[in-house]
Amino acid sequence: MSIPKPSAVFGRVHEWDELTRFCTDKAPGLRIGVVRGRRRHGKSFLLEHLCRAVDGVYTLALQQSRAMALDRFSDSLAQAVGFRIGRFTSWVEALDAAADALTSRSDGTAPPLLVLDEFPYLVTHSPELPSVLQALYDQRGPSSGKPALRIILCGSAISTMSTLLAGDQALRGRAVIDMRIGPFGFRDAAEYWRVGDPETAFLVDAVLGGAAGYRDVVGDPPEPGDDGFYAWLARSVFNPSHILFTEPEYLLAEDPRISDRATYHAIWEAVSSGAATPTQIGGLVGMDAKSLTYHLNIMKAAAFVRYEQDLLLQRKPVITVADPIVRFHDLIVRPNLVDFELREGRAAWERSRETFSSKVLGPHFEDLARQWTLRYGREQGLDDIGQVGTTIVACREHRGHEVDVVALARTSRPRDKSARITLLGEAKATNKPRTAADLRRLEHIR
Repeated sequence: MSIPKPSAVFGRVHEWDELTRFCTDKAPGLRIGVVRGRRRHGKSFLLEHLCRAVDGVYTLALQQSRAMALDRFSDSLAQAVGFRIGRFTSWVEALDAAADALTSRSDGTAPPLLVLDEFPYLVTHSPELPSVLQALYDQRGPSSGKPALRIILCGSAISTMSTLLAGDQALRGRAVIDMRIGPFGFRDAAEYWRVGDPETAFLVDAVLGGAAGYRDVVGDPPEPGDDGFYAWLARSVFNPSHILFTEPEYLLAEDPRISDRATYHAIWEAVSSGAATPTQIGGLVGMDAKSLTYHLNIMKAAAFVRYEQDLLLQRKPVITVADPIVRFHDLIVRPNLVDFELREGRAAWERSRETFSSKVLGPHFEDLARQWTLRYGREQGLDDIGQVGTTIVACREHRGHEVDVVALARTSRPRDKSARITLLGEAKATNKPRTAADLRRLEHIR
């Protein structure tokens, strides 16, 4: 059964199709899905509309005690089924009652759906919950012959959500969907923000990335031109009264394992400044390798940093900041915090223009060039495009060459000596016209 995507849901065509297929499959028994993604990427919005479309039950967990969470779940369930079920003393009791109530009210047109959003908040005070769901699945799974039931677990704490299905965890092998909701790509983000000017769209993307939720808190996009862009920054990211002024703090708060936020801010700042290896980061932060490895592993698991592998060489990965807004804060806002708090941001912005150009716009444009090559290159006649990334080419004449865009053939694998390179590219975020010297450099590298 096909369910049309609501007009209020922008994009997410594939995600909507996958979720509705999961929810309308009439196969018997319990099936579990996992939806995860960073804050403000639109997970909850998507799942709320999904529940409306299939008459499902949507429950949003809060940071509260176990007893309060059970009461809140009871209230949500009662509101959905239309009658009071009672108070629960355990999650075993709560989920059993929910399964019975939802399957008994089903009319058979589609399996009942239960969404547990911000699931990590529940696991914090009820670590047995994954095991409770495991037991529920074992009792009501596809082979049990029990009525159809669908449960979706959703959360923003990536480190918690990504381990739910890993290794020897209770839900390993018991979920049929593991969906990651990411930011919009550049073209979708520009359309979502309703920005017609490509240069303005690029500036917005370089500051905020493609997180859908930022438009709700910022409002209209900037007017074209330098003055329009600064006015937009001044009322949002540079404004000490605005929620985005301290956005990195909210992002760190997503992960329950992070308590010493100063350490993670220092690591973010070091990586934003150009430190790309543990040795470089440790030197700037002043931390020994063992301690740094522990913190970096947490940041990697939480998707706060990315480890980007060289496409051709077996070498240590390059560490980069995952969120554009964090990079912008670390390079522009934090060094000038006093000026922005005193609302004297214009001078601070003028001092930061060179940094913004070289360390924000430059890396972001390179990343967009790689994304374009991967997603849209084939539309422009680049037929044999497989994996896309970067590499460093050794050179006897020079100290080496960093290549911004490298594409392999579709059938080639990264870091394989027999891999065939189909494209080399240079990406520069500058108004300076490119010349034949750029082509000669690429020919030399080739």
